[in-house]
Amino acid sequence: MNTILWIIQALLAVFFIMPGLGKITGSKEKHVADGHLKSNNSIVPIRILGVLEWLGCIGIIIPWLIGIAPILTPMAAAGFCLIMIAGMVVHTKKQEYKMLPMLIVVFILSAVVAYFRFAALV
Repeated sequence: MNTILWIIQALLAVFFIMPGLGKITGSKEKHVADGHLKSNNSIVPIRILGVLEWLGCIGIIIPWLIGIAPILTPMAAAGFCLIMIAGMVVHTKKQEYKMLPMLIVVFILSAVVAYFRFAALV
């Protein structure tokens, strides 16, 4: 089971790297053009989400790997669950239903990691 969890953790980290980078480095105009942001809204929440995704990528791998503060790994997975729930809400409001299956799969994978890594700490 440990090997399966490591594979899932690596997949989750890879999944969140590129969107996080795009949220951090993308211009406001690019986010408006992509429909992620309205022209009169602040870009700060998108930047914060990008930073949280990157921190999650680090947190889902490094603490468990090196054994220092391993509680951070299931917490990062739980954070990914929250990001996926928020994504489901946002995409449902925008009527972008094609995104929902992917978000649900990522939510389930994150929940599996959170559950089993928390259980291993008890």
